[in-house]
This record gives sequence, C-alpha cells and structure tokens, in this order.
Amino acid sequence: GDAGGAAALSPFPALQPAHPVIERLEDFFASPEFTGAIGDFLSKESTKFEVFDLSAEQPLEYYAVFNQYQSMIESAVEAFLQKEGITPKQLYDICETESASGNSYSCLDYMVACTEYDDFLRLIADFKSMQQWDLPTGEGGGLEDGGLEDGL
Repeated sequence: GDAGGAAALSPFPALQPAHPVIERLEDFFASPEFTGAIGDFLSKESTKFEVFDLSAEQPLEYYAVFNQYQSMIESAVEAFLQKEGITPKQLYDICETESASGNSYSCLDYMVACTEYDDFLRLIADFKSMQQWDLPTGEGGGLEDGGLEDGL
C-alpha cells in the first residue's frame, strides 16, 4: 500500500520521476525497521535537548547525540549500498542531482541531517515540536516522564 510517498505531500509535482535508486532508498528509509529505530532513537535522545537557539553555542552532549545519529544512519546506508552494489560517492551524486532538480525526499533529509550538525538540530527540534502535538489530551500536558506508561 503506497499512498504516493512524500511526493503526495508536496504542492509541487516532482519535475521528473525519481531515480530508481532514490526510490529504493526512500522505501528503505520508510521501512518499519528503519523508522522504528530512528523514532526510538529520537524519542530517547531528544529528551536531552532543551528548547534551543540554533545560533547559540550548543552543549557538547548534543554533539555526542549527533555522532550516534551519524553512525546509525551511516550503517543503515552502508547496508543499503551493499545491497544495491553502488558506492557512497555514486549515491551522493544521485542525491545531489535529485536535490538540484527540485525533488525532495525524506531519505535525503535524514542523510543531510547526518552530515550537517545544524540540520540535525533542526531534525531534533522538528521531532520535539511534533511530539508536543501528539500528546494525549487530558494528561495534564503529558510532560511528566513516564506519564504514558502507568495506567496501561
């Protein structure tokens, strides 16, 4: 069941069909194993991040989380590359071409967030703001740690 993927959300139709490798990478990044791993990682690690100002100096602890995220994405991408039989450079070139042609994919966002610290901080910030919207109502804001576990 594919509902058109990320393209359906974009008001701009993709200028050209995605490169088949990108399509497979997008599927790979959308797989439950991958999204589950990222989701677990972000929900566990994002609690260490206070609301932050990207222009300010960041605590070193944030950078440590960034490094963990990097190695997680890199090992996932390496597994994908082995399966595809292409080099990281080839994948990078394909990604560059896709970005330049105006196509946007969540897989590219994940990969960019793993190379650019600022982008990673934005990913965390986005994740935290999405989480705030997902809180169940009537839980007193639901911000207490472990508030969701008890009463199950």
